[in-house]
Amino acid sequence: LVLSFVAIRGCRTGGDSQIENTATVERGNISKTVVATGKIEPLYKAEIKSKIGGLINQFYVEEGDQVTVGQKLVEIIPGVTPVEMVQARTEVKAAAYDKIVAEKQYLRTEELKEQKLISSEKYDRDKANYDTAKARFYAAMAQLRVLEQGSNVESLVDGIEISDQDRLEIEKETREAIASMTLIAPISGIVLSRDTDKGSAVIPISSAYGGTMIMTLADVSEKHFRGDVDEADIGKVHLGLPARIYVEAYPDEPFKANLTHISPRGREKEDIINFEIRTIVSDQENRLRVGMSADAELILEEHENVLVIPEGAIIYEDGKTFVNIQDDSVEEGRRKVEINKGVSDGLRTEVLSGLEEGQVVVLPT
Repeated sequence: LVLSFVAIRGCRTGGDSQIENTATVERGNISKTVVATGKIEPLYKAEIKSKIGGLINQFYVEEGDQVTVGQKLVEIIPGVTPVEMVQARTEVKAAAYDKIVAEKQYLRTEELKEQKLISSEKYDRDKANYDTAKARFYAAMAQLRVLEQGSNVESLVDGIEISDQDRLEIEKETREAIASMTLIAPISGIVLSRDTDKGSAVIPISSAYGGTMIMTLADVSEKHFRGDVDEADIGKVHLGLPARIYVEAYPDEPFKANLTHISPRGREKEDIINFEIRTIVSDQENRLRVGMSADAELILEEHENVLVIPEGAIIYEDGKTFVNIQDDSVEEGRRKVEINKGVSDGLRTEVLSGLEEGQVVVLPT
């Protein structure tokens, strides 16, 4: 933008010399904007937590690393107390017993069904009980194998017959349990933060607990500005408005943006109501960093190569606007002229008519 030049000149007032502030009418660009304060954020963020509790055994990535969907992030090993180990073995024995009982009942029911001596409902119920008992047994065995770090199946169920089909199902459950101990990336992006260290305890996600935050991933292929607009200005903005984003790292290099979201609900903080807005920011050179403080100018109007003067030069009288211009032909050295003004940015005002480029206006003292 071309700023108006403000000079100190000597002007005559009643024959005496008096120093007054003046400014030259110049051409420049001027915008009417609404300002929002906020920060730079990624397109998406993913919080990495675990479904199982334990200890972090190994990290496969570090903060700042690029990752792709499906890439290994961290391995967790169960943190087991002696009491929990006893409980796991007890669960296996109980599940094995229930499976044996359910299997015998199902086989007997199957024979009776072939003889048409029982109803289909009875058969379906006993079959469902048997399937449930098998699933519980396989899951208990897999969990114990993980805790025992791959113990032989037969050594965990002393005295219980294991069929080939049982062994296959247990192996499948074990692989799935081990897989759940290795967390993988749900999105492509960068490791925005690593919030735990190797050896740290991990609380699993549950209905009662949010779980331990292990790391955060961010998709930075597209960056957003998220900020707040005062309730007095929210009625002036609409989706699609162009914007300029400013950050302290590049104070003289605004980033182009477009308004993509306006919150329908205001938020109160310290008795002030603000509305959240978001814009997509153009950052082809990838200079913006997530978390940077930023200001957004939402451009309501923008006029280029127009006459501009300082806002302070304008005099308001009876609903009209005037300025004093230098005029050596009159005794006071200045005279008042009426103008029509256009857009104002709070510091400068567009002049639609009444002045010409190069004229000098006198600022009120």
